[in-house]
Amino acid sequence: MSLTNPYLPRQVTVNAVKNESLETKTLRLKLQNWSMSFVPGQFVQLLLPGVGEAPFCIASSPSDQRHIEITIMRRGMLTNAAHYLRPGDALGVRGPLGRPFPIDQFEGKDLLIIATGIGIAALKSLIEHVVGNRSKYGEVTLLYGARFPEDLVYREDMKHWSSSIKIIVTLSKATPEWQGLRGRVTDHLHEINLKDDMNIAICGSPTVMASIVQSLSLLGINKERIFVSLERHMKCGIGKCARCLIAGGKMVCKDGPVFKASEISLEAIGE
Repeated sequence: MSLTNPYLPRQVTVNAVKNESLETKTLRLKLQNWSMSFVPGQFVQLLLPGVGEAPFCIASSPSDQRHIEITIMRRGMLTNAAHYLRPGDALGVRGPLGRPFPIDQFEGKDLLIIATGIGIAALKSLIEHVVGNRSKYGEVTLLYGARFPEDLVYREDMKHWSSSIKIIVTLSKATPEWQGLRGRVTDHLHEINLKDDMNIAICGSPTVMASIVQSLSLLGINKERIFVSLERHMKCGIGKCARCLIAGGKMVCKDGPVFKASEISLEAIGE
């Protein structure tokens, strides 16, 4: 059975739990007697009985319509409760929701994916899709930044991705033992062969995303080709609470969460 009403909660069961870091886990959810067709960049509302609900980006390949993965950082009551879930636990989801990345537009062009912190979760589905359809894309680079080594997630996944795409990892607060690159992601844009017709997908903290967009614009990249995911702004997911209203009068959950940088202001990106 296919999901025809994205606002109707449906049952899922926790299939597996993976520890990504001390504060971050990925839940693999099995869809019970139904399937979900989604596009990278979309999200679901996760319902924990007796706790509440919250939006989370889908962090798995869209080729698997019977399972979805979501990555959760422990931050508040619901996310803390989610960290205690175990295989077999029943939950509810609503979705898929939101405007995704224009993956058809990305085909045939170079693609730069820039992620900071837990923002990489909103880009993982896109990465999985590109890796699974590698011949459809030009040169693909992932530029991923975090603060400390222990903040890095998807370490095993990156080993798999590295055979198909270029991966650059940098830490802004690296320990003395860290052997990789240091600094913020904007410090390493010069290491990438930026092209006029390449597309760029970004997700991270608001202030960092605004800084990245500004840096790319100064380097001559057209904002029509820069796409940002503002998933962190979402609340109800269906445009009822208006808490995701941003400068310019757009609802992140309905008009986004993926926006062209030309559609919204730096203020909206960085707020």
